[in-house]
Amino acid sequence: MNIVILHRLPYAKIRYDLVIDHAEHRVDYLCLPGGQGDLPPGSHYQEVSHFETQTLSQQCAALLARADRLIARSEYELLVAAELREQFAIPGDPPAAILPLRDKWAMRTQCRAAGIPQPDFWSLGDFVRQPDGPGLFVLKPRLEASSTGIVAGDRRTVLEAIQRLDTPETYFVEAFVPGEIYHLDGFLRDGVVIQSIASRYVGNCLDYAGGAPLGSVQVPGDEPMARLLRRTLAALGQRQGCFHFELIKDERGHPCFLETACRVGGAGVAETFALRTGINLYHIDLQYQLHGVIAQQAKPPCDTHYGWFVYPAHHTAGAQHIRFEPLRWGALLHSWHQAAPRTARLGNISYATGATPLSGIVQGRGERLPLALAELLAQTPVETIIPSPSLMEASA
Repeated sequence: MNIVILHRLPYAKIRYDLVIDHAEHRVDYLCLPGGQGDLPPGSHYQEVSHFETQTLSQQCAALLARADRLIARSEYELLVAAELREQFAIPGDPPAAILPLRDKWAMRTQCRAAGIPQPDFWSLGDFVRQPDGPGLFVLKPRLEASSTGIVAGDRRTVLEAIQRLDTPETYFVEAFVPGEIYHLDGFLRDGVVIQSIASRYVGNCLDYAGGAPLGSVQVPGDEPMARLLRRTLAALGQRQGCFHFELIKDERGHPCFLETACRVGGAGVAETFALRTGINLYHIDLQYQLHGVIAQQAKPPCDTHYGWFVYPAHHTAGAQHIRFEPLRWGALLHSWHQAAPRTARLGNISYATGATPLSGIVQGRGERLPLALAELLAQTPVETIIPSPSLMEASA
């Protein structure tokens, strides 16, 4: 087969070569400027200016015209790849299948029609026309990820943020629901969830976007969460492949759908899932992209629970000094990585090990693990931030 890959995820993380036989198939990687740096020697690649449908259809028309498969596993390229498959008659998921799993407005609308419990939400026009009142709200872009572009606050804060938008048609507003946030990760076949592992966030993604550390730990799942997962994926039409599904348990303990994605979760999700089950979600995902089916069966999870944590680097122009003491945390730590103090890249929110100053995997059992990770994050603060003159001048 001729296989084209929109390459954004770190190669060492996804390891295409462990699923795709590069000797049997012709594999071409499309990369953003400089993005080919982590490809193995001898890889076929083409540099492109943007991962956008029109740009790729023009710059790579000959390559796409002979492609048998087009693979894109980053959230940002899922819909682009689907549009290109349709345009060039490449087998695989079409735009109609991806849109409700990618566009958060379409996702919300389709779930409302199916009666899925979720936060109230409004178009910007409807929200502006609402009467003034108390409460907290979240302004969300329809097609972003990693909490990029989100503004949370009271009605006045959100209304002021709406006035500053350049593309208001790409946003909507939802009600803020307080509670504990969970994510369910796994894969399904023919509409049946084959395996799912539940995890609870320690911190939250919005605070991470603002500069706070974030983590999650695996916890026992329950039937209300599993039922919400099954109902929601069915309502959105996902029948095959991997999912990263987020929900919140409100103050009464009722699960409420937040959002989902037809891909493997970021940060340490794949690593901790593999530690618990022996299954590599990225490879399950690639098998579906290649063959349209998944043969993998569920595996009994081990008794040890795992979690991950990461400190951000996108929120400051300075080098961060994090006072991390791995010996202090003993058996809690499964692995960890700390970068030397360095300058961050302002605005580029990332959970990847190579783009963050401190990240790691934790392990334990039962309800103690969330508390232990919370203690690690609370007692491993950023000690100092040394301004970087060059970046300060560049951002001025």
